[in-house]
Amino acid sequence: MKTKAFIRRVGFGLKPDEQVPTNPLDWAKEQMLVVPKLIWPGRMYSEKEMLDIRVDFTTSEDKLQKTEKDPSKAKAKKRKLYRRTGRKFFERYELAIRHHQAVYGNQPVFERFWHFWGNHFAIVDKNKLPVFNTGPMQREQLRPLMTGRFADMVYDMTLTWPMIKSLDNFKSRGPNSAFNVNRRRKNKPEKGLNENHGRELLELHTISPKAGYTQVDVINAAYIMTGWGFIGGKKGVEAKKIGYLGSLHEPGTHTVLGKKYKTEGFSSKTKGKKQLRNLIENLCESEDCINFIAWKLCRHFICDNPKPEMIKIIIDAWKKSKGMLPDIHKAVLEATWKYGEPEQKFLSPETWLIQIARMTGADWPGNPKIFEYDFESRLNYKQKKISWILGELGHLPFRAKQPNGFPDTEAEWLSQEYLVRRIALVNNPTQIGLYKNSLPLIDISKKMVNKNFDDPRELLGILRKLENKNSNSNSLIAVLCSRKVLKV
Repeated sequence: MKTKAFIRRVGFGLKPDEQVPTNPLDWAKEQMLVVPKLIWPGRMYSEKEMLDIRVDFTTSEDKLQKTEKDPSKAKAKKRKLYRRTGRKFFERYELAIRHHQAVYGNQPVFERFWHFWGNHFAIVDKNKLPVFNTGPMQREQLRPLMTGRFADMVYDMTLTWPMIKSLDNFKSRGPNSAFNVNRRRKNKPEKGLNENHGRELLELHTISPKAGYTQVDVINAAYIMTGWGFIGGKKGVEAKKIGYLGSLHEPGTHTVLGKKYKTEGFSSKTKGKKQLRNLIENLCESEDCINFIAWKLCRHFICDNPKPEMIKIIIDAWKKSKGMLPDIHKAVLEATWKYGEPEQKFLSPETWLIQIARMTGADWPGNPKIFEYDFESRLNYKQKKISWILGELGHLPFRAKQPNGFPDTEAEWLSQEYLVRRIALVNNPTQIGLYKNSLPLIDISKKMVNKNFDDPRELLGILRKLENKNSNSNSLIAVLCSRKVLKV
């Protein structure tokens, strides 16, 4: 694959002052060995802090709804609560941290893989998870896992607070658990099994439906996951810790895809606890899982319909390294370098937005001081702009509508409506931090094309025609919404 096309395919293109690497494949591989430090200069709220803020918000909102009956007073109090707890601030803040890292960081290839895995372990847009929890979880828990084993990533992500909340595993109870046995003894209604988490572990995170699992396998996976949920919470208040309660676990041996998982442990509190780790280890070692994840990585970075020879490079690296992610990532890069041309990949809206910001040198998402907030005022336009634009493009990364995340293929994004929205965005360059008092737009376009395209002649020819017609303002649209930028 040609150098600059490869850099745009696996990263976000070259900054105006960035040197073209002499060996782009090695340049990309080296970025996957170490987790880059986050370069956001402002405060970064920890997961723990965000859970405290979340609980403050949810308990205060519940109390307000129960106690304030006057609609006008309730509205005023709710507005004050929203500002005090950052109800409309924190998601935008996390998006700013994410985009600042991608636009200005020195390991853009790592960031592309981080975005991929964040979408692979998608958190559904519900229960205010995108507001308080999804961003911090991806930043604090997911990033460090990217230099370890895939099986460890799956296990740890399975037991994150947002995932347990999103897929309702905290509600799941084994039919024959000590909890339900006790309720039957007292003639109380039982609490049932929730299959969501067990199903998505099989379907989305590891082996996919091609493995041929059955509904019985899903139920048994859900049995294995009973007991894992929230612990230590007070009545009526969301708990902030994930843990295991043996009293909620479905006892006995459970069989998934022909493998038996026996009860292990030494007390009623820990019996069955090891079943989930054993299940995930076996799922991640299976041919079905390796094939599925390798195919999905190829689909994201190479083409919508990956060929067996592309996938094989990743499968071989996976087996040789026993599932080490740096080796898997490097294999993806090798496959992209080898097979990326003549294949083309249509850029998702968020990737496209970050790419044009990085390549043009735009001030995006804006000076971090813009996002300093006093938790009393109404958010200003500049603070809201990042989520508004991503929403217009249909790609708010923390707000997946389904557990399978955002689509990864051209057919899902190539619609007239979404293309018009991209054109409208570029038609107002101040929105993406390109100000007319720096360089003329047509000069920005020329500089970007020369820096980021192996053969810039076609795009430069278009720009010359626009320059002759004094159509300076259309130069960005001509380039950034062209086939050569939308499809790398």
